[in-house]
Amino acid sequence: MRRIAELARLRISAREETTFASQLSEIVDYIDQLREFDAGDAALDGSEAASETADNDFPRPADAAGPAGKVGPTLLDQFLDNAPASLDRFLLVPQVKATPGGDE
Repeated sequence: MRRIAELARLRISAREETTFASQLSEIVDYIDQLREFDAGDAALDGSEAASETADNDFPRPADAAGPAGKVGPTLLDQFLDNAPASLDRFLLVPQVKATPGGDE
């Protein structure tokens, strides 16, 4: 730890050296754990259902019917219903202008 402090041109006390050495050791251990992890061996939540839904996860047009061809509001309609303001299927947002002499 002392050598790292010298290279970084830091002055650290003996107490700080002990603390930083412990923290650095934990970081290196964590990096070793990440290297051992193989994403192909496990789903994020450990269930097979996660991989099944991922296979069906694909983009679709905003005006497409809901799940399983169910007729109802489209995704865009649902989104706009939750928006603070909309007009003709577009979001309305406050105008943003630079003020004269202001910082940008």
